[in-house]
Amino acid sequence: MADDNGYPSALAGRVGFLLARAHLVAREKADAAIGKLGLTAKAYGALATVVSDGAVSQQTLSRRIRVDPATIVDVVDSLERSGYIVRKRNPRDRREYALHTTAKGRALFSKAEKALKIADEETLREIKSDERRVLMEQLTKIAGASNTPVADDMVDGAFGP
Repeated sequence: MADDNGYPSALAGRVGFLLARAHLVAREKADAAIGKLGLTAKAYGALATVVSDGAVSQQTLSRRIRVDPATIVDVVDSLERSGYIVRKRNPRDRREYALHTTAKGRALFSKAEKALKIADEETLREIKSDERRVLMEQLTKIAGASNTPVADDMVDGAFGP
């Protein structure tokens, strides 16, 4: 038998199923929003990390956003070819390069943030503002990022890779 959402009752009460389904809905909207800017979720995650963390090695970036090192090479190469990031030698370790955003990359990131805020608003349109804060707090706990504060812009709309 199906619940009001049309899901089989055996699935409708499962946290994993509902989280996965919610992820698909949110991801579809986010992918469409950043796709219009020529970004993928992995490219956005890489760009967002370099913007927020500052200069970072490719290896550290790979670990931070949990993307396979072989895959991150293609992502970084693409961002570099497009002029959004540059590789500079690390002055403390000449064998290593640090990734830096360019003005063009920061401008793209700003556009992506605006597009994602609209996508998140659409995703969360049925949820009241105070309920959004609770949702974000609970998702943060489930995701294992309990030491990360929930920012106001996350409640009003944010993306996470």
